Amino acid sequence: MPDGITSRAVSSANCALSQAYAGCEAGGIELGHKVLVLGAGGLGLCAAAVASEMGAGVFVAEMDARRLDKARMFGAGHTIDLSAADDEAGRIELMRDVTDGGPDVVIDMTGVPSAFVEAAASVAPGGVLVSIGNITPGRTAPFDPGRFTRSGTQIRASLRYPARTLGKAVSFIESTPEVPWEDLVDAEFALTDVRRAVQAARDREVTRAGLVMEG
Repeated sequence: MPDGITSRAVSSANCALSQAYAGCEAGGIELGHKVLVLGAGGLGLCAAAVASEMGAGVFVAEMDARRLDKARMFGAGHTIDLSAADDEAGRIELMRDVTDGGPDVVIDMTGVPSAFVEAAASVAPGGVLVSIGNITPGRTAPFDPGRFTRSGTQIRASLRYPARTLGKAVSFIESTPEVPWEDLVDAEFALTDVRRAVQAARDREVTRAGLVMEG
């Protein structure tokens, strides 16, 4: 681990930042792209930071508006409160309006099948959707293939990451001291309290729970 970065800061390199880094690379993000990140949890915040450093204009959308303030600290130039919309059509319209016609790249971190459908519908024509969050088999949502084909959208899966990406993630933390990496872990639990830590994360009481081993 490089000198000058703390264990708390580097703890999110695996898997949050490394997965987000690989996802941004899979999306082919370039200078000037509009990038929409769906979800403002730990993975979403990391994706916002990476996409911003790549030169993109970053938008972060989230159903839980409490999470959006931190997104700006991690590189989001714009935030979208999806709870302001009444339904799926309203959320799609909101994301397309705020991004002025749709983003070039959408990175879906939510793990919600219906959000995947909304993400595919919000991408600008010819854009890219990177699917990361939806990994659980058997969870489905209706999908309009005709709309997808007409849009020219590319859908790319990004599951985990190559081993070399972990080193890139650690170097990225070192090179971006302006990003509050330590704040990603916003609650610490003793190893004996692992069940409580998992529940706090599941209930969205914390962005990212840290387990601290004494001794």
